Amino acid sequence: MRSRIFYFSGTGNSLAIARELNNSLNDKACIIPLSIYRNEESVQINADVVGFAFPVHFMNVPDLVKSFIKKLIFKTNPYIFAIATCNGTPGISLSELNKCINKKGQSLSSVFLINMPGNALVTPHNLEVERLNTYKAKVTEISAKINNRSIIKIEGKDNLKTRIESSICELLGKHLYLNPKNVSYTYQCVGCGICENVCPLNNIKIINKRPHWKKDCSSCLACFHWCPKKAVRGGKMLNKRGQYHHPEISIEDMDLKIKF
Repeated sequence: MRSRIFYFSGTGNSLAIARELNNSLNDKACIIPLSIYRNEESVQINADVVGFAFPVHFMNVPDLVKSFIKKLIFKTNPYIFAIATCNGTPGISLSELNKCINKKGQSLSSVFLINMPGNALVTPHNLEVERLNTYKAKVTEISAKINNRSIIKIEGKDNLKTRIESSICELLGKHLYLNPKNVSYTYQCVGCGICENVCPLNNIKIINKRPHWKKDCSSCLACFHWCPKKAVRGGKMLNKRGQYHHPEISIEDMDLKIKF
C-alpha cells in the first residue's frame, strides 16, 4: 500500500502531527514537505492514500498549499485526507482545499481539525498547554478513522458571511500583520543563519552576517518563531505575539536543505 503525507509547517506543528499520525497508520507513509516542489511544473501522485497536513493561514488555505495542489497529476484514485491546525476558526480553508482537489478530478475523503499552540496572535497560556498535551490523543482518533477509510464531512461553514470574514482576515493579515516589506531584524541578530535554514521557500539570504528577505514569503513565520535571539520583527501586531515552535521538532527537522 503506497501512502504519502505532504506537509507544510512553520512552527513544526504540522510536521509533528504528520509524524505522530504515521506511527499509528496501518500503512506507513512517506512524509514529504510540499515546499520542495515549489519549482516543479507538475507532480505525479501514484499512491493509494494521500494526506495533507498544514496550518490555517488567515482563515484560508496557505497559498503554498494551493499552488502545490495545482501541480498534482493523480495516477490513481486515492483515499485523500487533510489535517489542518488552527485556533478554532478554520474559516473556508477546508472547503477551499476540497475545491482545489476537485479541479484535479479528486475529492477529500476525510478532513480533520486540530487546535494547536502558536496558531493565533494571542492565546491564553493554559489553553496552549492543554492543546499541546491533548493533540496526540486527537491524532490517535484520526489515525483510526483513516485506517478504516472513514468518510468525514468538511468541518466549518462555507457561506457568504464566512467568505467575507476570511477575505477581510486574509487582506489585513497579509498587508498589515505580515507584510514581507515590514520584516526586519534588530540589533540582537548575530547572523547565525537559522532564519535562512528554516525558511521553506529559501526566501531569506544571509549577506554579510545579516538576513535579507526577498519577496517570496509564505507567511509561515518560521523565521520569527525559530530565531534564538528573538531578533526578527515585523508589523506592530506581529511584534506583540510570543515565539513558539513545537517542542518535539528541531531546527534540523525544519532545515529542508539537510534532507532534500
